Formats: sequence, C-alpha cells, structure tokens
Amino acid sequence: MKKFSVWFAVLLLAIGLAACSSSESGGDGDAEVYKIGAIYSNTGPGSPLGVPEWNATKLLVEQINENGGINGVKLEVILADDESTPEKAIEEMNRLIHDEKVLAVLGTTTSGPSLAMKGIAMDNQVPVISAGASIDIVTPVEESTWVFKTPQSDALAVERVYMYLQEEGMTKVGILADSNAYGQSGVQLLEELQDDFGIDIVANESYNTEDADMKTQLTKINSSGAEAVIVWGTNPGPAIAAKNMKELGMTIPYIGSHGIANQSFLDLAGDAAEGVVIPTGKLLFPTQIPESDPQFEVISKFYDDYTAEFDSEPTNFGSYGYDNIMLIVESLENGATDRESIRDYLENNIKDFVGATGVFNFSAEDHNGLTADSLVLAEVKDGKWTYKE
Repeated sequence: MKKFSVWFAVLLLAIGLAACSSSESGGDGDAEVYKIGAIYSNTGPGSPLGVPEWNATKLLVEQINENGGINGVKLEVILADDESTPEKAIEEMNRLIHDEKVLAVLGTTTSGPSLAMKGIAMDNQVPVISAGASIDIVTPVEESTWVFKTPQSDALAVERVYMYLQEEGMTKVGILADSNAYGQSGVQLLEELQDDFGIDIVANESYNTEDADMKTQLTKINSSGAEAVIVWGTNPGPAIAAKNMKELGMTIPYIGSHGIANQSFLDLAGDAAEGVVIPTGKLLFPTQIPESDPQFEVISKFYDDYTAEFDSEPTNFGSYGYDNIMLIVESLENGATDRESIRDYLENNIKDFVGATGVFNFSAEDHNGLTADSLVLAEVKDGKWTYKE
C-alpha cells in the first residue's frame, strides 16, 4: 500500500509539472478561453493616445465574443494601464506573463515604455504587438524576433515629411524635438535620411517633455535660415511649440510628427494649430476615404462602431488598438494558439492583411510591415484636421 501511495504521488507530481510547463509556454490544450494581455496608457501624459487604444480593445473583444468567439473559444483580454511610465509597463508586462500566463501582449502606447517591454518579451519568448512609433521597437531584427508593431514607424513618417518638403521646394529645416525616446528616435532618422532627400538641417533643438515654454529654442531656429520647423513629439509639447511660434510671430511652416494626429493637439494649441501639417494614417478623416480604397470597409465600420459606443473619435491611435487585436485574432483563427506559433504566424503569414492603419506585410526582415504610402498628409483648417490634397 505504501509503495502504491508513493507511485501515485509521483504520478500527480508529473501531471502537475506537465500542466505547469504547458501553461508557461502559453499552450492552450483544449482551451476554454484565449487569454491575451494588453498594456496601454489609460492615464498620464500618454493617455490621449492610449485611451482610444484601450477603448478599441474593449469594443472588439465584446464584438468577437458576441459573435461566438474565435472558432468557438472566448477571447479574454486583460487590460493594464502603464500610467505612461516605463516602470509601470515593466511591472504589468511581468505580471501578465508570469501571473496571468497570457499568450501574447498588446501595447504599449508610447515608445519609451514599449522599448522597456521589448527585452522582457525577448527573454521570456512572448509575442508582443506594440503601438509605439519608434523603429527601434522592431530593430535590429535579431534583437526583435518576438516583437511586432502596427503604427507606421517614425522612419516612414520622416520619409513622408521629406517627400512633402521636396514637393514644396523646401530644403532647409530646423528641428525641435522632445528629449524622450520618441523624439530622439525621430531626430536620428531625420538626420540619417536628410541626404537622400536633399534636406539640410540648419538647426537642431530639443525640449523636455514637461517644458512649458520653448521660445528660446524656436528663436534660434527662426534665425537659422530654416524654411520650415519640424516638431517631433507627442502632446503637450508640440501644442506649446505652436503657441510659442504664434507668440513670436514666426511665419515659417510648422510640420509635426504623426504623434499629434488627434483632437488633443487641436484643443491644446487652439488657433495656433491653424496650418500645421503632419503625416498621418487615414482614420483621422474617415469620411474622405474613397470607396475604392482597400481600407474603406475596415475603417468605415470601425469608425462607426467606435463613435456609436464611445461618442468620441477613435483617431489614428484607435486604429493601432484595432490592428493589434485583429492580428492576434487572425493568428488564433488559423491555429496559432501558443506563444511560438503566434510569433511564427505573424512573421510568415501576415500578407496583404488589411487593417485600419494600413495593409500589412510582415516578414523576417520587417516586423512593421507598412510602407510610406500608408501615410497621407493632414493640415489643420478652420480648427479641424483635413485631408491635404
């Protein structure tokens, strides 16, 4: 009897270890639910970007489950707020991986916290689809094999800005950029790509994210011979820069990054926003998209559903939340139901995937999967973002 008890105890231990191993690897077995984590900036300075991503996630999970889930399996997304800080993003990333044992993590909203999550994703071999803009999130390739992202990278945004400058015959520019990860990544790319487009950077200034005044930097740019100022950051800094330019009587064009493609910039900058031009995704003005556009149906439905549910605009940031979750759904629907197979499916099988941000083509060399053509130009006219012909 004692021998049988020992044998039975060993058997139970083996079963427990096997179950633990399966859970840690993100295996689903006969899953009753697919559990995904999502970290977005629901509070803090990044919240104007993160709230639409958060809302889009809630909306889509509800719709998916109301329609029977994924091949009959319910989808559970555990939402976590990084409070717009790398420290909180790291804390939530570890909790979702080790305590909740999620299959994948979506987010986070901004580049700094996203970069902080990258190493954790790599160390634990957990697929991440980020909503951050920095190209460093998915490069170099050999250090980003578990990380993907849906916003157009800042490299594509820089390329689109320089294409516009060429079209307008402007060659001399001044830069005013946030000193954070997003801003400095933009500066690096603006410098790297300038020769390809015949651009001369005649002034290069920075500000701290919480600075309330940038007149000193703008005065230097204004006296540098710059034909335009490129402001690279997310709110509130770029809005303050717009106000400062108006106060200084600066008349050179203001070209912003895709990080201000939202109502928040218009509200903060007021009438100083008039004439600002940015590269942007199409969701910023969904009613101006022609029906022949391959994204028309996706954007139109998502926009209508979102505005009906939340009585607010999803903005481009809502499109990142949409694409993040729908790429995971696409993977799960096609049998990729553990961490490794999700990663492999994203890299090898996402081809011509029509999202709200653009048409994605991931590969082993490109975990962003978009081109500069996915960006169009927007200009503030009469206090509103409008499609720039």
